[in-house]
Amino acid sequence: MTSTKDYYKILGVSKTSTKDEIKKAYRKLARKYHPDHNPDDKTAEEKFKEVQEANEVLSDDDKRKAYDMFGSAEFRPGGRTTWRRAGEQQGGYEYSYSSSDFPGFEDIFKDIFGFGGGVRQGRSRGDSFRDIFSNTAREAPRKGRDLEYQIEIDFDTAIRGGVRDISISRQRNGQVTTEKLSVKIPAGVDNGSKIRIQGKGESTARGTKGDLYLRIKVKPHSLFKRKNDDIYVEVPVSIYEAALGENIDVPTIDGTAKVSIPKGVQSGTKLRLKGKGVPNLKTKRRGDQYVEVKIVMPDKIDEKERKKFQELADSNPYNPRAGLNKYMK
Repeated sequence: MTSTKDYYKILGVSKTSTKDEIKKAYRKLARKYHPDHNPDDKTAEEKFKEVQEANEVLSDDDKRKAYDMFGSAEFRPGGRTTWRRAGEQQGGYEYSYSSSDFPGFEDIFKDIFGFGGGVRQGRSRGDSFRDIFSNTAREAPRKGRDLEYQIEIDFDTAIRGGVRDISISRQRNGQVTTEKLSVKIPAGVDNGSKIRIQGKGESTARGTKGDLYLRIKVKPHSLFKRKNDDIYVEVPVSIYEAALGENIDVPTIDGTAKVSIPKGVQSGTKLRLKGKGVPNLKTKRRGDQYVEVKIVMPDKIDEKERKKFQELADSNPYNPRAGLNKYMK
């Protein structure tokens, strides 16, 4: 990494931005320039690397503070600030610097680490700034950054589960690598569900790897609708089936099922098929399927049929809008 870059400008944030604002800006730009969304686009790949680099510094409190302090030092005569990864025996990052023409180092260290070059418990005035700085900058092994991707699956896979092959891109030391994974999709996932894959996030020089989180988006089905663990399907029935009652075949996610249409059923009535819904992610117990009745008139009615309907209306008159009379003037 180099301090000559304006990391705030790269992420499009100000120097007073909060960590949440930086995180939000990073995620937006990472999605925009991600190699998976911009295949064979070298410009987007470079932008993606810059965004990753900027976030690595600004999302870490210590690195951000040091960057804010030393970011312009190398433009001063004799002044130089570089960052390099420390050896395996130290871990984390080590900051090296040149103090010529760079006044006030004691004040700067005091601001960052809470002490100056003078007296501090356990250290003498003879200790060099480099020793103090190097020891302080050592970091304990830490977990790598988690990654989050969105994947889209079809309705049937969300209901029954399955396996999905994906490609994950990571960046380390300025290099973007791609890994192919076969991911098990558990039965019952829905929009917004997250699948955690341990140890498949970013890695650090020392410490454990982060995790990969897959955020699920489910493609809508042309027939079935889902609400939590229940499934809804609208089934058309004829006026004769609605009036006389009938056993009809209806589609379910498991195939065809028989449903008994009661005599005189009304349009909009919901009939329940127990246990024909979605398996719950936690309990594995399945929800129900609801069949919504939709009464459909014949496409054409000839004169003979019209007379029969008229005779039926005359012999059995009723007003389906009687309940609306109190609202009418």
